[in-house]
Amino acid sequence: MVTTQDNVFGIENAICQSSPTQDAHRPSNEAVEEAMQTGYYHCPQSLQHGVLSHYHSSLQLLNNKLPFGLAEMGRCFPRTAAEEERFLYSAREMTAMSMLFFVPPKKSGVWFDLYQRQRMQWWRKFASSPSSFSVVDTSDADNTYPMVNIQFAFPWGVDTVERIALRDDSDLLDLERKTGMSCQGKDGRKTVVPHVVEMETYLEWACLAYLLDGLTEVKRTETVQKILRLHCRLAPYKVAVLPGRGTESQLREITDYIARDLRTAGIPCWYSADPQCSNEQQYTWYDEMGVPFSVAVNENTIKTGITLVRNRDTTIKEQVHISQLQLMLLRYMQAY
Repeated sequence: MVTTQDNVFGIENAICQSSPTQDAHRPSNEAVEEAMQTGYYHCPQSLQHGVLSHYHSSLQLLNNKLPFGLAEMGRCFPRTAAEEERFLYSAREMTAMSMLFFVPPKKSGVWFDLYQRQRMQWWRKFASSPSSFSVVDTSDADNTYPMVNIQFAFPWGVDTVERIALRDDSDLLDLERKTGMSCQGKDGRKTVVPHVVEMETYLEWACLAYLLDGLTEVKRTETVQKILRLHCRLAPYKVAVLPGRGTESQLREITDYIARDLRTAGIPCWYSADPQCSNEQQYTWYDEMGVPFSVAVNENTIKTGITLVRNRDTTIKEQVHISQLQLMLLRYMQAY
């Protein structure tokens, strides 16, 4: 959101605020327990109020012009009942990712619909099975504002991974009363109190959804192989460099060079310099790790400079010269 959209700013707030008399050396688990029971610490259930505290300064920065957004990522402490199957949904501490987008009231519906489409496209863009994600309108008589949930088909059933809501001006009017500062922004020649499009998800939900989405089983001749088809943008390691098996010490020098060259180009690379198994076994391991590409060398590489680049999803091996390896992998990753 912050890097791809105009007028969206990243902010940061303190996670927990304690009283001056509180013991600063108390272990964190005790601090969280005390926060839940005694209130010595203010541990937020969501990021909304912390984001709103930056509203006036951001509005002034933009010369009071609408629309604009504030995005934050931080720890929250939701109050939810524990459920064994949905343990990540009932954790005491979660990593929330939230954005509030402030829009003119007359255009709020348009922005709400736009963000529904954009967020749904984002979730499906990185999915191995895009149809596992769906959007559901959860607005009802009990809700005072429109709301939709983006959901994912988990093993225990369909569950929410992101909530999008269109709030009226009540939050900002309340902020105006508390601070004594006007919350009005400019919509052309008019001044209005904006409505708010709120988006919120949790890092734990997103990670679990994409891990389950990418985990697939492929039947081989006698076995069933598990492959983690993580999107290239999400994979922690983009390339695995397989050490050559042979007596030539030059193979080690070549693989050392390849790994160093890829890392210099900013390509996260997994490299274990001590081969203990065949290339096919290593391919299997890296498929399970979700590494999109593997680079293998052999004794012919010493003479020709040719390496084998294997694609995790297609298993196709392509001959690439060492001098072109970095450029070729960068092009592949930029294409995703």
